Amino acid sequence: MKRILYCLTAGGLLLLAACGSGEQKSSAPATDSVQVAGDSAHTTTYTCPMHPEVISDQPGKCPTCGMDLEPKS
Repeated sequence: MKRILYCLTAGGLLLLAACGSGEQKSSAPATDSVQVAGDSAHTTTYTCPMHPEVISDQPGKCPTCGMDLEPKS
């Protein structure tokens, strides 16, 4: 009986350790942005609606989610 209880406890702890409860940190850079030097008053910048940290000087796709970049207002 003690052996079964020990095995169940060990299995439960192993399962708990395998699932984890902390945040996972990605090794990828947090932002993929292009900063344009020069006169920004006449330059249109594009950004992802879901990831505003993604900024580009030309239209395209968001590298994070693949959505179309939209002109920034």
